[in-house]
Amino acid sequence: MTALKILACIFIFFAFILSLKAKITVTYNGEVGLFVRVLCFKIKIMPKKEKKKGPFSMSEKKAKKIKDKLQAKAKKKALKKKQKKEQKEQEKLHPKPKQKKSLSDILGIISMVKDLVSKVIKTFFKHLKIDLARCHITVATGDAATTAIAYGAICDASLHLFKLLENVKGFELPEAQDFSIDTDFLGDSTQLDIKISFSLRVWHVFHVAFAALGALISNILKGNFKLGGSHKAK
Repeated sequence: MTALKILACIFIFFAFILSLKAKITVTYNGEVGLFVRVLCFKIKIMPKKEKKKGPFSMSEKKAKKIKDKLQAKAKKKALKKKQKKEQKEQEKLHPKPKQKKSLSDILGIISMVKDLVSKVIKTFFKHLKIDLARCHITVATGDAATTAIAYGAICDASLHLFKLLENVKGFELPEAQDFSIDTDFLGDSTQLDIKISFSLRVWHVFHVAFAALGALISNILKGNFKLGGSHKAK
């Protein structure tokens, strides 16, 4: 019974971890804001708060430590550069024969990459939830004719983007009061006020990873890709 209780607790723990949802929110209103929320915890990534430093905020010991670290980093970089230069000289003196890939090899790799990317994107967008909370764009360039052209281009780009996002599960356009694209023929610069969130659960990430792994195994079985670098011609 004790063993069953332990197994049940482990199962519940992993089920809880896999069900966690991470929500990334991006805002822009003259300044980019980036926030990550997991459960009730909200982490601010951008903008970073600038620490106020007084005239005697850094001790002599700390300043010396930073100086020594920078000097060690510079020496390491110089040594790495020297080793790289010596390696290049050795390669020039003793060049290694290059193995050319055949057309069938290249086509196999292209086919594999295409399958992987297609599978990852399809699975990723199947689970991804996009919430466009607000979007206000006021187009202004300082020139009436340029503003009109820019307004048309932004409207056209927005239309195509929203048609693409409609295929994403759970995506909806914001309410009319939270969405607008206007022009300001007297203004000098375009104003943006956007808030958009992306959310995904932990198990969704594993699903995407397993989908990519499945596509890779499928390509290996088809002969499009072989471990070790050799490829089978079709």
